[in-house]
Amino acid sequence: MVVRENVGLIGDRSPGDVTVFLCGPEPEDIFTAVYDAWASRLGHDNVRLEIDGPQRQIGLFCQYVSVVRDLEKAEKVSRSIARKISWEAYSGVYRAALSFEVDRADAIYRFLVVGFQVGADVIHRLQHPAVCRVFELSRKVGNETHLFLGFTRFAQWKNGVLFARMAPKCNVLPLVAPHFDDRMSGENWMIYDEIRHKAAVHPAGGSWFMVDTVDAGWEEWIQSMDDGQQWEDLWRTFVDHIVIEPRRNPGLQRSLLPLWYRKNMTEHQRTEKV
Repeated sequence: MVVRENVGLIGDRSPGDVTVFLCGPEPEDIFTAVYDAWASRLGHDNVRLEIDGPQRQIGLFCQYVSVVRDLEKAEKVSRSIARKISWEAYSGVYRAALSFEVDRADAIYRFLVVGFQVGADVIHRLQHPAVCRVFELSRKVGNETHLFLGFTRFAQWKNGVLFARMAPKCNVLPLVAPHFDDRMSGENWMIYDEIRHKAAVHPAGGSWFMVDTVDAGWEEWIQSMDDGQQWEDLWRTFVDHIVIEPRRNPGLQRSLLPLWYRKNMTEHQRTEKV
């Protein structure tokens, strides 16, 4: 389903006009936009993909198309990338779609234009700007995912559920959740992304799934369930006692553990000594 919205100069499309496909921030939204832009047959040079939101800029001589998420279209694009290009290319594109950069949707589209032309060899065409950009975005997402595999801290609620809170720059929760699914398969746990207001929920012995948490009462519910202060205090005490003061190196610590990632780490939820 495509809803057209003309912004700028109203009138018939003229040669050289650019049609901008506006989509949501999730990979499924971006893949749907790829499908619609490709199916429009307007020509690759005459279309552009943008993430809809306050950061986008409205340009003159552009026609804007609001793209509605369609999981069937997104699945078709995913299958086409994996089959007609390669699984490695799909993995890179998917991770790039999880980036926070505003140009990620159009970069993915340009990458696919090259990918469907040259096939699996696209991953070696790093001299092409679109290919280089997608793998740059993918690498950043992969790096942040790796950080959260070590920085995620769980606390136990009074009902026995293990709960962790995160605030990643990139949308890494779909990549972090499978790691804990494999390692804590017998536990009831939940990881909450407070930036994007969604959570990965894992029932003991089952498979994890994603939940949107846009309900205004979500934070209050979390606070009502959390009574792990005693265990958090014990953990902080343990961290304090293993510190070797003469070897404290604040600069190196900030390099290995940037301040951005400390806000939801139990041992750093207090006045820093570094």
